[in-house]
Amino acid sequence: MNSREYFESIKHYSTLEEGSEVADLLTIRATAFIQQLAVLFQQKTRIEDDVKRYLSAPWDDIVIQYIKCIIAMHNRKFAEAFEEHHSMVQIFQRAFSQQFGRWSLPILYTINYDLRLLAIKSDLIFMMAEKPPKNLEIAARAINKSFSLCITDRAVLNVSRKWGTYYFAGLLFKTYFKLKQQNLCKNVIKSIRASTDLPPFGQFPRAHQVTFLYYQGLLAFLEAEYTQAEEKFVTAFRMCPKSSQKNKELILRYLIPVWLTRGILPSPELLSRYPKIESLYKPFIDAIRDGNVKKFDDTLVKFELKLVAQNTFLTVELAREIAMRVLFKKVYLINIRESKVPLSKFQQALKYVGRDVEMAEVMWYMASMIQKGLIRGYLSYSKEFLVLSEKNAFPVFDAPALT
Repeated sequence: MNSREYFESIKHYSTLEEGSEVADLLTIRATAFIQQLAVLFQQKTRIEDDVKRYLSAPWDDIVIQYIKCIIAMHNRKFAEAFEEHHSMVQIFQRAFSQQFGRWSLPILYTINYDLRLLAIKSDLIFMMAEKPPKNLEIAARAINKSFSLCITDRAVLNVSRKWGTYYFAGLLFKTYFKLKQQNLCKNVIKSIRASTDLPPFGQFPRAHQVTFLYYQGLLAFLEAEYTQAEEKFVTAFRMCPKSSQKNKELILRYLIPVWLTRGILPSPELLSRYPKIESLYKPFIDAIRDGNVKKFDDTLVKFELKLVAQNTFLTVELAREIAMRVLFKKVYLINIRESKVPLSKFQQALKYVGRDVEMAEVMWYMASMIQKGLIRGYLSYSKEFLVLSEKNAFPVFDAPALT
């Protein structure tokens, strides 16, 4: 493709309002394409004149900034490329707010996504040079501007830019998490809740819905609101296409620890479909199933660094109580389901699996499980007995079906 063909393609598809086609001509991710363009335009001395000969405002300025960006990328000047691309985004945002409609959303998606990629790349180079990173925060502000332009649009629904709201909400979540500024996600959620004229959530593209649900679940997970987290994760998982293996694994990374804290063990069939998830969580599940508290503790030590890195350590640690519950249930069954079981027998069982604890600690474990509904019964502190319900003393919790 020569320069004239490129300019005419931009003009042709923008005139027809073919947003996806224009977006493909303005992305930085088509490696071979941008290298060809960069080499082509780097040889020219008067790029602005060439562009303005074929394109009128605002496309002339947008394309000029894009060309400057890809030339800088070709020369591996990523900080400069980010600045040029950021200017392009700002020019497009002005045009988007004044004259472009819903058709141009794919372009806005692409240039904001690419801006984030350039920010991460250039910030990495800053850090390698022992300079403070700054570009991802700048990109976050630009993405937030695009979010605002979409959610505040007042055009009629069929041409409304509101249809971009959840895409940019998801991109903001992803960016804020990268910046470790998760608290800012709440502002996005508040804005969406305050917007009473958004189309129904179920009418937005499924990919946008899944991303939004995933991050809602993740925010609830990090605040230990596990019931809400489970609801969001299960819904997101069910909505994911079967081909989205990586996304499903990402959801299971957090959903399975939530299940384990409730005594829900995922099926071997589910685990077998996601080898990375199976290799991480199956040892914990086996320890819980066996009621082997020591094995659970040893596995926690083995995978501590990985669990800490993905923010699941504390939640998985809570599932230790479930392994203990299984052990206590075995004591109950050995005692022929007697409703009154001496606490000393539970103490002996813990000692058998390598955990020698005082009676006060055994009582604390029991009281905690009773309070959470994991065991049905009550403690007789004076006589050191556990008095169990005659019906369903150890409730069974089933996992929701996942496909």
